[in-house]
Amino acid sequence: MTETLVDQVEISHAEDAARRERFPRGAAVRFEDLEQAGREHVIDDLREHEPVSWVPALGGWLVTSREAARQALHPRTSTTVEAEQNLVRASLGTMMLTVDGAEHARMRTALDAPFRVKEVEERFGAPIRSLVDELIDDLRKRPEAEPELGKAFAAPFAVRMAGQALGLSLEDVPLIDGFYADFAAAMVYDGNPEPVLRAEAARAELNRLLLDELARCRRTPDRSLTSALAADSRGLTDDEIVAQLRVVMFGAIETIQASVMNTVLLLLTHPDQLDLVRADPGLLDGAVAEAIRVVPPVAFIERWTREAVRIGEVDLPAAEFVGVSVVGANRDPATFPQPELFDCRRANAARALSFSFGIHACLGLHLARLQTVLAVGGLLDRLPGLTLVSHEPPSGFAFRRPATVRLAWQ
Repeated sequence: MTETLVDQVEISHAEDAARRERFPRGAAVRFEDLEQAGREHVIDDLREHEPVSWVPALGGWLVTSREAARQALHPRTSTTVEAEQNLVRASLGTMMLTVDGAEHARMRTALDAPFRVKEVEERFGAPIRSLVDELIDDLRKRPEAEPELGKAFAAPFAVRMAGQALGLSLEDVPLIDGFYADFAAAMVYDGNPEPVLRAEAARAELNRLLLDELARCRRTPDRSLTSALAADSRGLTDDEIVAQLRVVMFGAIETIQASVMNTVLLLLTHPDQLDLVRADPGLLDGAVAEAIRVVPPVAFIERWTREAVRIGEVDLPAAEFVGVSVVGANRDPATFPQPELFDCRRANAARALSFSFGIHACLGLHLARLQTVLAVGGLLDRLPGLTLVSHEPPSGFAFRRPATVRLAWQ
């Protein structure tokens, strides 16, 4: 890396006290308010009164309005991901999501082409449809009467599709899903070092698997992204290729599992919207976009200030933490009227920040949408009378989805 990592400054007690007095609502926010289901009203109140606020529970600033969030994420704003305290970096290592500028462009450019909207359908459309059919066939044969959506469908769908898209033979679904559960658990601001240590161990084991797969793709090339990188690395070392594959896999696993579960849950708990989609399957695209807005799989984005910068109406000093609440931005009534409603006909649902914004916008957003639409569409089509037996509400700080969604059908 050519640039020095930002080392977050430690705020004095006097400065912290002054900020608490200036931002009383932010000072009252607890970490649970940003993590637990049913606490969205706290974020809404903060956005209305202190859209850029000092939140001691995070040890930094929290942005909750969409306009200020876009500003915080804009490449022209002097914020960065290159920081010693970056938990994504601590969990997943140095890769395109943890570097900026020329280094970011060097890493990301090598992976751009296969994820453009036209290439996504051409490359991945048929394999997604085939996998959805296979998994639903398995689901229909399962002995339990009320299977859990995550374990029975969403997790294997996400892991196996990630393997197919990248050309990786990732057949041990629980093993790979476990790696990424460890990575997600490490992205929490609670001061406990144990999750970070588990993430480091998972990363080391996954690296060995990915290096073996890269070597296999050199011996037996195919049309996958891994084979393309093996043939033309665009200057990336093997370790750098593996680092990019790690984060692409993370997006393809954690966020896809979440988007499938969130969309199914929202449709089944809003029967009027489900009826609309059943009557007009063309509305499924809108239902998926709206579900991703209402319950963003990635619920929190982190940045640091390189230098003093003004975000919204607040002047932020250099070397301080800035968190963006995607939940808050996606519920901003200035952009989304009646934001608490799940409306599959909402015309501007795609303006949500669920796939981030700026140079770090999600590389696989077109693939994520296609996967979710085809998966949810397949479940609705092939499981007649699909109903919700029980569920836990979507929750999570960095990543948000229900822990369980149990289903039944005729």
